[in-house]
Amino acid sequence: MVRDAFVRKPVDRYEWERWLRRTLMPAPLKYLGLMAATYGNQDGTEVRPGVGRLARVMCVSERTVKRSLSDLREYGFLERTKQGNRHAKHADTYRLTVPSDVLELPILDPDER
Repeated sequence: MVRDAFVRKPVDRYEWERWLRRTLMPAPLKYLGLMAATYGNQDGTEVRPGVGRLARVMCVSERTVKRSLSDLREYGFLERTKQGNRHAKHADTYRLTVPSDVLELPILDPDER
């Protein structure tokens, strides 16, 4: 899924969760997004659970986590703010974002119908 360029708007966790719930996307992406967000700050910054940790708590493979993180970045719901050091076992750091064209994505109405 390749999308045209868009601007990512940083948002707090609750606003981000509302947009993620309403956006029509595969369930595994929503699950991973919601799980990853629990490892960040309330303002949507410093999300850094690590691939291995997410794989363990979600009971999925690391490959699934990596693919889902990549897909969420493509959708515009995550922005990597710092790349971790794999050799030192430091996780990437993300910020929760909403794409500027979120209303052009297939979404549910505000009442989630």
